[in-house]
Amino acid sequence: GMQVHAIGTHFIKAHAIPEVFAIGMHRCLPRHHPLHKLFLPHLSGVIPINVQGREFLTKPLGVMAALMAAGDRLWNLADTYMKTFRYESLHFIKSMEKMEVSEIPGYHFLEDATEWWNLLYEYCSDFVDLHYFSDDIVANDGEFQNMVHEIHSIGFKRCPENAGFPKEILTVSELKEYCCTIVFSSSIWHTAVNFGQFYYLAFVPNSPCAMTRPPPRQDAKVTYEDIMLSLPVKEMATVQMDISYSLSLFSPVEKFYLSSSAEGKLDISSETTVVDDEEIDCIEKLRYKLKEMKKRIEKRNASLEIPYDILSPVNTPLTVQT
Repeated sequence: GMQVHAIGTHFIKAHAIPEVFAIGMHRCLPRHHPLHKLFLPHLSGVIPINVQGREFLTKPLGVMAALMAAGDRLWNLADTYMKTFRYESLHFIKSMEKMEVSEIPGYHFLEDATEWWNLLYEYCSDFVDLHYFSDDIVANDGEFQNMVHEIHSIGFKRCPENAGFPKEILTVSELKEYCCTIVFSSSIWHTAVNFGQFYYLAFVPNSPCAMTRPPPRQDAKVTYEDIMLSLPVKEMATVQMDISYSLSLFSPVEKFYLSSSAEGKLDISSETTVVDDEEIDCIEKLRYKLKEMKKRIEKRNASLEIPYDILSPVNTPLTVQT
């Protein structure tokens, strides 16, 4: 329920893991390194927001501990989650194929996120091709290999088999997938699991923060009264609605993949540190395709009773800042 979403799906996959990527980038890649320029717009916000999150939300006596059934054992839940977490689950396409959800009709998250993965993979591929002409160049990039090694050996040292993260990246193909995984996890995944929370969690029975009764036994008769008496008390339900609303708001300093002059949103072209013409061309190519994606989403939503625009490029921040 809400416990797994908040700690596993949201905090770990959309905050904690991108923070490991960010620390590895800052420690190992100089600012002029091409991959530093590729990653920076997507990893720039996660460290400071995570400091705030650990201080106010996820600490043992923090807001989440007071709200959720797991209480001060939230980190036990996180440890349990990480025992089975694998690097492969960050590959969106493979993860969805494993879940066998491709045939679900009207699954707009899957539709939009799949397009995002494909566009970002193409973007990362174009960027990588500008600097890595062979597998040897990848294997001999000591600064990047140090980053990969630190992420595996230090960032995930407590995880069984170090969570399946690679110890080294030796081919151009592996590098492209690794880059796409970092960018997607640090922006698209967070957008999808964070900014839709209020729509779902504001109706508390959808996913209660805690239950006041044990779950019913198998085949037990459950009445309306049983359900109502199991839901959290009014005060806790109100806090759940308040927190889900706050988390679903954009940060005042948010930067997005596409700009919106009407809403004062800046886009990736204002946040990047690239200066080479060929690198700028990669960004412009991505922006063009994102404009087409935005049109497609708007056309689809025009016929929907409940539009899904969470992953529209004008609503998708570049980095984790909430």
